Amino acid sequence: MLPFAPWAVRSLIAVLLSTAFAWGAPPSAPAATSPVRAAVARSLTLDPSQGPPGSRVGVHGHGFFRCTTDGLPAEIDITGNGGDSLGVVTADADGEFATDVTVPSGATAGGYGVTALCRANSKVRATADFQVVPAPVPTALALDPAEGAVGASVAVTGSGFDGCTADEGRAGTVALTWDGSPLPGVTPAEVTVDGGSFTARFAVPSDADASDHTVTATCVGHEQVSAGQRFTVTDAPEPQPEVTLDPPALAPGGTVAVSGSGFDCPEVALTWEGKQWTTVAPAADGTFHTAFDVAPDTAEAAYTVRAACTDDTGVGAEAAFTVTGGAPVPPTPTPTPPTPTPPAPPTPTPTPVPTDGPVPVGLVVGSSLLGAALLALAGSAFLSHRHRHRGPRWVDDHLGSRLRPAPAVTEVAEPSETGPPTRSVRLEPHPDPGDQTLEEDP
Repeated sequence: MLPFAPWAVRSLIAVLLSTAFAWGAPPSAPAATSPVRAAVARSLTLDPSQGPPGSRVGVHGHGFFRCTTDGLPAEIDITGNGGDSLGVVTADADGEFATDVTVPSGATAGGYGVTALCRANSKVRATADFQVVPAPVPTALALDPAEGAVGASVAVTGSGFDGCTADEGRAGTVALTWDGSPLPGVTPAEVTVDGGSFTARFAVPSDADASDHTVTATCVGHEQVSAGQRFTVTDAPEPQPEVTLDPPALAPGGTVAVSGSGFDCPEVALTWEGKQWTTVAPAADGTFHTAFDVAPDTAEAAYTVRAACTDDTGVGAEAAFTVTGGAPVPPTPTPTPPTPTPPAPPTPTPTPVPTDGPVPVGLVVGSSLLGAALLALAGSAFLSHRHRHRGPRWVDDHLGSRLRPAPAVTEVAEPSETGPPTRSVRLEPHPDPGDQTLEEDP
């Protein structure tokens, strides 16, 4: 062992004993006291927080432990907008309470405040807001008519389907069923909801029996939005009388076939414009077949053919018949055109007789020129004879005169080489009248 080890041990023990006396005895534990309540914020919660007027709402309060009177819980009033009293409640030792209240049926859409107020301490209060929404319109289905026979056409009107929507806010569609089975023949095939309503039409199934059936409209994808209505299938109606004409229009003189059905009577009378022309006996199934001829003199017009039971004239049917033309008109003979007179054949031009040899060109040309000269000379002589002037010798031989007062005599004459004179001049002298003066009256 090292020579200083015993000394170090004794020094450490002395230090520890000194520390223990300096600190003294440990303090005793404090005496127990009453617990202190932690402060809790007052609040009011509503469940649900929105709904239509008349909704039942749960009200839960917290932090109402200071609402006391002489150490006892005081009453808390639950009120609505305008001071409507909804109920009275007291809080427990923890300052909590829970109750149910009813939103007044006359509450308008929008915020509706619900307040919890301590009667003993008006500072102890809390308020929560309830959103009033319009009351939903109940789904409904109407059928028109509400009863009918097999095959009858029925109009369907749905309302209150506001909750029937498709993805991305698009309008939803509804499916129609007949006693829970798909209803075929619906028009339109895809019934679309518009503004919470829709219209469609269907035919009563052919296999439906005469009893009550249920027509249901269900929103596709939102099966909880649906409505149903009862439809009563009645017995099949009796067949109604019917008359058909074949053909329905014809010219005078033709034959028309008449057929009838639905005539449950022993005898049927047929009339033309109210005048009966025959009767027929229907078969056991109420049908008959006959025919009539359109008179040749029937005018072009529309006529009515009626068939009615003779024992009950109210049971009958009518058909329209049209006469397409008047009485036949004999064809007008087409006049035969006169036979044209052939034109007279042209007079043949004599063909010159050819000579033994060719005719000299000079002879032909010379003869032509000679003939033309002779014709020109003859014309000139003729014109000169008719238009030449008379000379003095001709005047001395043919004209004469005498002095007055000789009696009138014809002295001028144009002799003719073949007969009597052709022209003459009569000269008749008169006394000299002297000078003549003309004066104008003033």
